[in-house]
Amino acid sequence: MKFIKTVLKLLSIAVVLVLLFIVVFFYHDSVSDKYDISISDKDIPTFSPIPLDFVHQYHGEKSLPIAPSALIDINNDTVDEVFFGGGMLQEDAIFAYRNNAFVDISTEVNLPKKGNSSTTVGAVSADFDNNGFTDLILSREDGLHLYYNTNGRFTEVLIDTPVNAKSNPAGITVADIDKDGDLDIFLATYLKKELMEGQNIFEDYNYGSTSELLLNNGDNTFKSITKAAGLDYVHNTFQGVFVDIDNDTWQDLVVVHDTGEVRTYKNNGDLTFTMKANPMTKRFAYPMGLAVGDYNNDGWVDFMFSNTGSTLPNKIARGDIKNTSLFIDKWMLFENQGDFKFTDVAATAKIADYEFAWGCTFADLNNDGLQDLMVAENYVDFPPSKLFTLPSRVLIQKNDGTFAPTEDKSGLVNPYYGITSLVSDFNQDGYLDMIWVNIDTPSLAYINKGGTHNYLQVDLGESIQVQGAKVTVTTPTKTLTDWLVSGEGLASDQTALLQFGLGDETTISNVTIWLTNDEVISIDTPIINSVISLTAELEKQNALLESAEAIEE
Repeated sequence: MKFIKTVLKLLSIAVVLVLLFIVVFFYHDSVSDKYDISISDKDIPTFSPIPLDFVHQYHGEKSLPIAPSALIDINNDTVDEVFFGGGMLQEDAIFAYRNNAFVDISTEVNLPKKGNSSTTVGAVSADFDNNGFTDLILSREDGLHLYYNTNGRFTEVLIDTPVNAKSNPAGITVADIDKDGDLDIFLATYLKKELMEGQNIFEDYNYGSTSELLLNNGDNTFKSITKAAGLDYVHNTFQGVFVDIDNDTWQDLVVVHDTGEVRTYKNNGDLTFTMKANPMTKRFAYPMGLAVGDYNNDGWVDFMFSNTGSTLPNKIARGDIKNTSLFIDKWMLFENQGDFKFTDVAATAKIADYEFAWGCTFADLNNDGLQDLMVAENYVDFPPSKLFTLPSRVLIQKNDGTFAPTEDKSGLVNPYYGITSLVSDFNQDGYLDMIWVNIDTPSLAYINKGGTHNYLQVDLGESIQVQGAKVTVTTPTKTLTDWLVSGEGLASDQTALLQFGLGDETTISNVTIWLTNDEVISIDTPIINSVISLTAELEKQNALLESAEAIEE
């Protein structure tokens, strides 16, 4: 008996030591040791949780570990609804914000049933048929599904998707890449779950899937131009984003390769793309999430990429890489210098040394005119995540260009398996609210308690010519810039209502909107704390043009 007690005691000590090892080895938080993360309480936005009854169901044996989501204004009332992609044995769902809660309206909007033979893994909202109502395009194992929106109700069309047998569709981004008046698609793909041989394979260049560039034939049918466009490669890819990197009005492409590199492609304007070097070229990392925004307000689009960070030990994370000096485990922040030149400033911005992360999003949560950063954490297929969870990060940008974690004080700690955040002004008070989209666990919704800063919102809608549109807001002391991009975060899509925090500014000199069809809309001295509707501005300009033509006649 004494022997048994001794053995049990030793086993208990061993279990404790193993757990301590996991905490220290996998989940040590060295951020506070490396950075000054102090921030004034007045700069920290605070949030209140509200009901949202969606629990994603993950089918780990057959499905990729991502859960898609999208913000979509279904009925054109400037308030976004929220789409959640369901697991293999679960239906998709759409929720609306009503009476300080989110309610399921899937039946109201005639959301098609997907059945239990496939998983929804990617989602983007855009008006494909230009009828004034925003559609949904979804990726599943069987290809792309286009849900046309007519007066707030959906009908489904299956798109013939030329994906090879080993590739599983993943994230989606859309834009009019050739300025011919219709939307084209870059479809990221990932190796099918049953064909995976490991999660840290880097230098087997035949291992992985093949993503596709799909050119619209003019009738929302598509053909692959991947090889002809110079985008043919073999690598597992979670997502890409179309955006104008060099301000030449053409939609360029950023692609993140899991167990690989970040690729930046220049759109040459002739249906071809040229890969341009960046700080990650011919190096290795796990860039799974992608945030897009002008974090330093210089008019050039910047990118943040998540990574394994401090959570995984280097010896495990770097896998089969022979030259280990080429491996990067830190988060990355590419500051755009123009002409496709980037500098990784994550260290100086104090965001490099965080943990294992997924989707990431830029947005101004406190309306001070600086882009903040939300980063989802925890990995559903990583055993230590089932014992010890990371908080998911809400990093508020300070005036010196560095970021400080505020998820505790903001009330936005996420104990679940985070995939991305979604941000939109659901209660129309001028401050962005937030949702944590989680896999195999409940998603969480929060309303921003607001503050005293001023703001301007620009409602671009989702027409073809706004996908990739650029907006600048000029005040007496600053110029703020943002872009409408599809695919920011991870397998998700953000709002078409662009938010510009003005801080204490009380006047706006000008708002300029550059559409992707090269049309430019300039609006002088708009009212602060208001919403500019692009649709209304276009109608106003057309009326003035018709009036001028009538006078000439």
